[in-house]
Amino acid sequence: MAGPARLTHCMRWLGAAQRAHDIAADYAHRRTAFGKPIGEHEGVGFMLADNEMDIHQSRLVICPRTAGPLFSARGRPFGPFRGSEAIWRIVDRSMQILGGLGITDDTIVARLFREVRPFRIYDGPSEVHRWSIARRVLRAGGAA
Repeated sequence: MAGPARLTHCMRWLGAAQRAHDIAADYAHRRTAFGKPIGEHEGVGFMLADNEMDIHQSRLVICPRTAGPLFSARGRPFGPFRGSEAIWRIVDRSMQILGGLGITDDTIVARLFREVRPFRIYDGPSEVHRWSIARRVLRAGGAA
């Protein structure tokens, strides 16, 4: 598993995911439906909350103080993999919040969506990383 390269990609893309989230949050604050901002409706509000949690998790994965232990002698470099998955979810939810606007070139979110998707393929597809983690869990007899 090419952990260090994926960590570098996480650093590159977290800012883009934050930008997509900020655009979606601003839209959810301004756009109204059924008499209130769409961000006050649970479906959209929950997506914004999930984005915040994924952004926080990604920052912890990328932070130099936490990145070192991710590559410990125990051989479990799955933190950057989690970051790539979280960044994908952030951009995907941001596009969803924007609705039809999210697929146009009126915001940068559609471009980020297209550019971030291959991120889950760099250094091996997500499924290969999941397979590798599962192998370690099974080798350890569940004590991973």
